[in-house]
Amino acid sequence: MTRFIAGRLLAGAVTLLLSSIIVFAMVRFIPGDPISARLTEGGLSEDALARVRKLYGLDEPIYKQYWVWISSVAQGDLGSSLVTHSPVLKETLVRIPRTIYLAAAGMLVALAIAVPVAIVGARHEGGRVDSGLSSAIAVLIAVPNFVIGIFLIVLFAVQVHLFPVGGYVEPVTHPGLFLKSMALPALTIGLPAAAVIARVLRTSLIEEMQRDYIRTVEAWGASRFQAIVRHALPNAAVPTVTVVGLQIGYLLGGALVVELIFSYPGIGLLLLNSITERDYPTIQGCLMFFALAFVVVNLLTDLVTAALNPRLRVSR
Repeated sequence: MTRFIAGRLLAGAVTLLLSSIIVFAMVRFIPGDPISARLTEGGLSEDALARVRKLYGLDEPIYKQYWVWISSVAQGDLGSSLVTHSPVLKETLVRIPRTIYLAAAGMLVALAIAVPVAIVGARHEGGRVDSGLSSAIAVLIAVPNFVIGIFLIVLFAVQVHLFPVGGYVEPVTHPGLFLKSMALPALTIGLPAAAVIARVLRTSLIEEMQRDYIRTVEAWGASRFQAIVRHALPNAAVPTVTVVGLQIGYLLGGALVVELIFSYPGIGLLLLNSITERDYPTIQGCLMFFALAFVVVNLLTDLVTAALNPRLRVSR
């Protein structure tokens, strides 16, 4: 197990390093110069602009800029924002918990919907109930997040006035308003994830129900529902864990669009605003958070999967 963990940590470190290179290069391909776009309105001369670029190191070759940046990142310094001039680490640390709250709430919604739907679908395999659930799953997978979000806003915020249209309240300030502000964004990102998890779990349950040990359990008098919940579900959960881990990563990344729709002040909204303003350090800091989140989630998923199925640990 120690070798397995060490191998996964090494792979995660390599992934982060490659991600940093891609992120840095990608940001430099954004059209426009962040200094020129911001300072030419003030009527500064080319010499003044050149001095500002030199101050931020934008006049150096790109490989030197990357080395300076990655060296600072290794020391916990993500640089300073070109817009607010405050440390990027400080700004991201304020926003990261909010995005984690949203992803966690979305995953709770997804699991609360996916598990019962998969069990009902597997129990009534091939029937009308299963066909109806499969059709609903296909629709949720196909519909984009922003369409679901707009529909929920119109239905529950504009028509029913049950939840706020957008915004955010800190949980320590007002827990009730916090839960209300999280409801619609969590549903928006949780429903598509629920559809993906339900499809995979239903397929795994159907495969497990065809095995000999299920026939033995049913021969001893267990109902089909009991056989699914008590015996097939724990074994079917092994391949589903991988999908859940991937969906957590997608929820963190997909929160970007949802945060924009609901004016949710998370890391995704910060990234969008930084792209608009060509704020290189903040963009890089936000993208590195998403890369780190994917690596950590995949590592935890591998560890949980290996714990549930030791044969995977040995093969890897």
